[in-house]
Amino acid sequence: MDSQTQFILQNAHFAISLFAAFVFFACFWLYLDAWMLKREAKDSLKFAGFLLLSVSFAIHATALESTILTSPVLSREVYQFLFTLFRVGGYIALALGIVLDPLQKHPHQAFVIIPAGLTFFDFSSFFLPLLSAFVGLLYLRRTSFGLEKHLNPLALAFFALSLSELISQSLLFRTTDNITILQLVSPFGLFWFVEHILLIVVLITLGRWVFGYLLKRIQTQLIMLFSASIMVIFLVTTVTFTFLLLKDLQKNLLSYLSTDVNVLSFAIESMKQSTLSDAEVLAQNPIIQEAIINRDRKTLREQTSSYLLSKKQSLLVVSDSKGEVLMRGEDPEKIGDSLFEDSLVKRAILGEKISTIVTKDAAIAPQVSVRSLVPIRNDKEIIGIVMVGVTIDNSFVDGVKAATTLETAVYANNIRSATTIVAADGKSRYIGIKEESEVVKKSVLDEGKTYTGPVEILNVPYFGAFMALKDVDNNPVGMLFVGREQLSLLQTASKSIQLSFILAVFFLSFSVIPAFLISKYIADQVQ
Repeated sequence: MDSQTQFILQNAHFAISLFAAFVFFACFWLYLDAWMLKREAKDSLKFAGFLLLSVSFAIHATALESTILTSPVLSREVYQFLFTLFRVGGYIALALGIVLDPLQKHPHQAFVIIPAGLTFFDFSSFFLPLLSAFVGLLYLRRTSFGLEKHLNPLALAFFALSLSELISQSLLFRTTDNITILQLVSPFGLFWFVEHILLIVVLITLGRWVFGYLLKRIQTQLIMLFSASIMVIFLVTTVTFTFLLLKDLQKNLLSYLSTDVNVLSFAIESMKQSTLSDAEVLAQNPIIQEAIINRDRKTLREQTSSYLLSKKQSLLVVSDSKGEVLMRGEDPEKIGDSLFEDSLVKRAILGEKISTIVTKDAAIAPQVSVRSLVPIRNDKEIIGIVMVGVTIDNSFVDGVKAATTLETAVYANNIRSATTIVAADGKSRYIGIKEESEVVKKSVLDEGKTYTGPVEILNVPYFGAFMALKDVDNNPVGMLFVGREQLSLLQTASKSIQLSFILAVFFLSFSVIPAFLISKYIADQVQ
C-alpha cells in the first residue's frame, strides 16, 4: 500500500474518531442537560460516562498506526494507559449509572436481575468489548423489561461498538508468522476496515438518536452548530496541513533521489575513466609490447596477473592485431580463442579508444560491467589491444547504500543484476527480476531519460529514480536505481502528523467553552 493511500486512511481514522468524540460529547451534553433538572448524584454517572468515552475517542484520534509511527510524541505505553483508562472508566461509569437508575417496569413483565457491578483487575483493552456489550445489555434491559423504548438505538449502538472493540483486538495477532492472518490483521487491512465501518454504524445510530433530542432547544442547537463547525474547521485545517507537509517531504525526497542517481551515474563514469586509464598504462608498457611481438605468453602472464591483482579488476585481456587472445589475466589457461567478431574489439583494432557499459547473460542474473579497450602500438603500427573490465556487483551497490542510506540497484536492460534489496533471511539478493513498469521502461530504456517518481519493487511501494546506463554509442543498455520505501516518508513525518492531531484535539476541546458562552448569549437574547 503506497504512502498516499496510507496517509488518506490515517486521516480517515482521525476524522472518524474525532466525529465519534463529538457524538459521544453530544450524548454527554444531553444527559448533562437532563441532570440539571433534578441534580441527582446517580444520574451524574451517565453523563460522566459519555464524557469519558468522548475523551477516549479524542485520544484514539491522535494515534498513528505502528507501521507509520517511529518517534511518537507520547510513548505507546502512555497512550495505551490514557486510552484504556478513559474508555474503561467511561463504560463502568455508564453501566453503574444505568443500573442505579430505577427501572420503569413494564406491566406484567417479570423482573430480570442484572449484576450492578463489574470487577475489573487490569486496565487492558481486552475488557473493552465485554464492557461495551454489558452497557448494551443494560440499555436493552431497560427497553425490553421497562417502558424506555426510546433507548433502543443506544442498545444497538453499544452492541455494534462492542463488535468494533472486539475486532480492534486483532492487533494482538500482528506478531503471527501466518501470512493469511497477518494480511487480515495488519494496519489498514480487512479487520481495520471492518472495525471502522462498524464504528461509523455506531455513530450514525447514536448520532440520529442524540441529535433528535438536542436539536429541539435553541441553545443546544447553537452549541452543537458551533461545535460541529469548529470541528470541521480544525479537521480540514489539520488534514490540509499534514497533506502539504507530506507533499513537501515527497518533493524533497524526489529531488534528493534525482541528485543521488546522478551521483551514482557519476561513479560509473569515474569507473569508466579509471579502467580506460589502466588500459592505456598497459598499452604503453614496453614489456607488454615486446611480449606481444615475441608472443611471449609467460611474460604476458606475469604482467597481467600482477596488474589485475594490484588494481582489483575483474577482467584483463591482451590480444594481437587479429583479435587472437594471447593472455587473460583472470584465467591464464584460457587463451588462443578469437575476439575479432566482437564489435568493440574491431573498433579498438582500428585504433579507437573505448570505454563503455557491457551486459552479459549469466545463470541467475545478467552481469553489468565497465570495459575499456585501447590499441597497443609499436611506433605507429597497431600490434594488439588491451581490454580491462570491472563488474558492477553487489559490493558496489552496498557501498552506495552505505553512503546514501538508499536502496540501490543496477539493471541489465530491465533485469536486476545487482541490488541492496535482500530477502527475509538477510542474505539472499533479489536479482534476476524484471522491472515491468511500462512508464519506467519507456522513459529510461526507450527514450534514455531519467524517471523519478513512485514505483513498486517486489510489490513494495517505493519512491525511486531510474537513470539509463548507456553504451559507447549512447544507446541505453541498462538502468541505475536508487530509492526509498514510501512508508519511510510517512515515518519521517509521523511525529509532526501526530503532534498536529494532538494540538487539533486539544484546541477543539477548549473551543467548547466559547461555543457554550456564545450560544447562551444568543439564546438569552432571542428569549
